[in-house]
Amino acid sequence: ETDSVRLICEVSKPTADVVWYKGEQELPEGGRYDQIVDGKKRILLIQNLQTSDAGEYNCRLSPTIKTSGNLKINGKEKKSKTFISRPQNQEVVEGQKAEFTCSVSKETYNVKWMKDNKELEEGEKYQMVSDGKRRSLVIKNCEPKDEGGYVVVIGATRASADLTVQGKPRLIKDLDILLDLVFFSLAYFYIIKFLQWTHNAGKPIVMAIPYTAYPKAEAEWLYNNQSLPTDSIYTSADCTEYRLKDPKKSDEGRYKVLIKNKHGGGEAFINLDVIVSPVIEVDAKLIEGIIVKAGTTIRLPAIMRGIPVPTAKWSIEGEEITSEGNIKIDTDNFSTILSINECTRNHTGTYLLTVSNAAGSKTVGLNVTVLDVPAAPIGPVNILEVTPDSMTIEWRPPKEDGGSPITNYIVDKRESNKETWGGVSSGSLGTELKITRLQRGAEYVVRIRAENKMGVGAPLESKPTVAEHSFMPPSPPGKPQSYDLSEDSVTVGWTMPLADGGSQITGYLIERRHKGGKWIRVNRIPCKDLRYRVLGLFEGNEYEFRVFAENIAGYSGPSPISDPCKPCRPITVPRPPINPKIKDYSKTTADLVWTKPSKDGGSPILGYTVEMRKGDAEEWKKVNLDDFIKLCAYQVKGLEEGVAYKFRVYASNMVGDGEAKEIPDSIVAQDILIPPEIEMDAACLTGIGADKCRVVWDGPEDDGGCEVDSYILEKCETRRMVWSTYSASVVTPYCNVTHLVEGNEYIFRVRAENKMGTGPATESKPVTVRTQFNRPGPPDAPEVTKVSIYFTEIVFILTIALKPKWVKTFF
Repeated sequence: ETDSVRLICEVSKPTADVVWYKGEQELPEGGRYDQIVDGKKRILLIQNLQTSDAGEYNCRLSPTIKTSGNLKINGKEKKSKTFISRPQNQEVVEGQKAEFTCSVSKETYNVKWMKDNKELEEGEKYQMVSDGKRRSLVIKNCEPKDEGGYVVVIGATRASADLTVQGKPRLIKDLDILLDLVFFSLAYFYIIKFLQWTHNAGKPIVMAIPYTAYPKAEAEWLYNNQSLPTDSIYTSADCTEYRLKDPKKSDEGRYKVLIKNKHGGGEAFINLDVIVSPVIEVDAKLIEGIIVKAGTTIRLPAIMRGIPVPTAKWSIEGEEITSEGNIKIDTDNFSTILSINECTRNHTGTYLLTVSNAAGSKTVGLNVTVLDVPAAPIGPVNILEVTPDSMTIEWRPPKEDGGSPITNYIVDKRESNKETWGGVSSGSLGTELKITRLQRGAEYVVRIRAENKMGVGAPLESKPTVAEHSFMPPSPPGKPQSYDLSEDSVTVGWTMPLADGGSQITGYLIERRHKGGKWIRVNRIPCKDLRYRVLGLFEGNEYEFRVFAENIAGYSGPSPISDPCKPCRPITVPRPPINPKIKDYSKTTADLVWTKPSKDGGSPILGYTVEMRKGDAEEWKKVNLDDFIKLCAYQVKGLEEGVAYKFRVYASNMVGDGEAKEIPDSIVAQDILIPPEIEMDAACLTGIGADKCRVVWDGPEDDGGCEVDSYILEKCETRRMVWSTYSASVVTPYCNVTHLVEGNEYIFRVRAENKMGTGPATESKPVTVRTQFNRPGPPDAPEVTKVSIYFTEIVFILTIALKPKWVKTFF
């Protein structure tokens, strides 16, 4: 057992809050229990330890998250510090002294005196006496504020007593500062600084006067020296109130408060003025907004009421409006009028009327929109294009539309030497217009006006403009050049003119002639490009060309004449060989085949060249070094076994080598072992009987590089088409098939097999199984070869030779 003990637990967050329990009882903070926070540590300090403090303690973050431990106390309990006698309650008269006295169990014990949880210090107000085991607190010159509970503390033991200070009833001296006014509905509290009070009519008011008295005093309220009803008076131990739920102008006047108890009394006075908040009455149309035309008068009238008479202030955009210039304000006790003569667009806005008096203020906004005709369009007028009979103009919309959207533009024109305007357009919102039907060489002025619903605005005029082309024909193109000749056509190219004459070039015209002959136009529609393919020429003739450029002003002069050219069939290198592929290969050779190119370039193909490269190498190596390959096949020799190769082929003629065609697939030089393939037809079926036949076939043309081991023979009935193996180990190129059903139709198929596997099957045509012999047909017609006559009786003897007829059977 010691004087104190610390119980410590640690939490994960420094801001976590915990609650300490002993068993299931929450421990209060204070007295012998101090709860300390040190970072993540939470400490419970138990002072003046007693044997009854033993037991289970737990620290909880929540009802389910906690940690616990047991406290055991060894030894005997120390005798605690105690009071022999405790202080008693005291009641004194204001201005006297009060004394609290107690006795402790040991003379050496020190005590602390406290009030409102604050330790008292000895001084002018408090005197602390220690005499043996007696301890005293003396409070000098007691005041009402000294009332309350006083506590004396020795160790963990406390004792308390109350002090009551009696005094005469009196009103608080600083009544003008402490008088409270309360609005019931809003629960606002105000401090009244003067006994003269002004209050808004219709708003609840509480006139409260604080006082100090003991015992509790009684209060009486009077108005014009007449007592007020008690149901509106509320008096507590330190305050008296009079409440008006709906003050009116008739409630103005002087209020008197009488307060008294058995020791005496006092009085106070309040002068109440009731005022009325201002109101404004205006036409609803002014609030919704009015629209006026520029140059007219804006008139904004308003009626105002309030007590005392309110004042009026007009403002717009935060600035106060005063009577000056064309603005006039007329205000009396009941109304105010704002007038603006000859208004402009600048007078558009929301005009705020603020009416105020001592009871408050009221503001209303009156919306005014001033509309005007549009301003002139923004210049200058841009002349985009001029021709002898038209001009295209452009302008920008007005900076100010008068407050109303522009509905259209009115465009007029006149000759500069005349005063009369003629209409051009009046129904478009576009800012670009083409004016037609002009007189060549005449000088014109154009004006543009914008129009909205308020009318037609100011005009924008153009500078005088003559109706004629403002540019020249272009200069001649550069000298034409001929290229890409064929037997009946040639391409002619040239360069652009050095000057376009101020107008974009729209095309080119080409002319041709036989050398020294008459010029003939080649194209009917101007060419947009700087080259043209001339067709319809004759091989062997010489031609010359020239070119004209065209813009909106007309044609240029002719270009320099081209050098003579003679159409002829062009000769080029041949195209690539078609579909080159690897037909076969082994570990040292590769057989390549291809088809000749679709075009030889106009010259016979001299031969072909094969190139190869190893693996991923980039360099191609020529295979046929000595001469061209004349055929469309070639065997590449000298390959290295196991190395990958790629091949390509190209054709050559007298012009040169054509484009090479690469074989897509690469090969690895090695011997190829594949299953053998055989062929068989209907003639391979012999020896057909009632239930048997012989199937004969030829060995495969290609044994796949490995000797054929055996053949697999299968059969099926055509009416079921279900294949079954007849024999899987036939070693001869034929087989006698038995146990067939007479009259059924069969199909046979054979596959060759070597050590690499089974090759593809070859099928026979359908065959019907039946006997090889049929009944013979009738003989041919008999022929009479000899006639004999016997005289005994009339008998004719005919010798007939019969010619037998072979019976043909089909299997």
